[in-house]
Amino acid sequence: MTGVAACAVLAVLELDAVLIAQTLVSRPLVVGAVLGTLTGSPQAGLLFGAVFELLGLVDLPVGGCLTWSAPVAAGTATVLASGGTTSALCFAGGVAAGVLHARLEALERRRRAATADALVARAKAGGPALGRALGVSIVCHAAMTFAAAGAVVALVGYADRRWWPAAPEFLRAGAALVSSSASWIALSGVAAWGLRRA
Repeated sequence: MTGVAACAVLAVLELDAVLIAQTLVSRPLVVGAVLGTLTGSPQAGLLFGAVFELLGLVDLPVGGCLTWSAPVAAGTATVLASGGTTSALCFAGGVAAGVLHARLEALERRRRAATADALVARAKAGGPALGRALGVSIVCHAAMTFAAAGAVVALVGYADRRWWPAAPEFLRAGAALVSSSASWIALSGVAAWGLRRA
């Protein structure tokens, strides 16, 4: 499966996070496992899915709290790993895609809130106009997810091939340390979150 097709699958899976069904197929662990299996990198998919799942548990996207998108982060990191990108850059790219997606989604939510009165009027009037508006909203959201993930995959993949091998050793070593420590950082965050709740 190509990176473009994997980003399209990610966009469809991510719709489950808020807009469609909410059956938990958009959880980072599931997204990582599915994309890893489809791209031929199941171990990388499970690894990044688990790490971003743990990181995402500390900061749940409930209500208006949307600091980053863990499913997009897990999916993007998995797509990058399946293309042979360095693990440290896969993690960094995943985080970047998750933050970028959250910023774009915040803009999209403001746009939807601004058109809420018009949608209420359409609902009262009945007819296909409301269904069409909902369909457009779903397609726009999927396109936004595809664009965010695709842009990060393209940029990080390019950086990995062209710039990363010539990067200073301290930068490459530091990024590798952060990437290899991410699961422990995530576990400590979950433990701290649990202790605050106790």
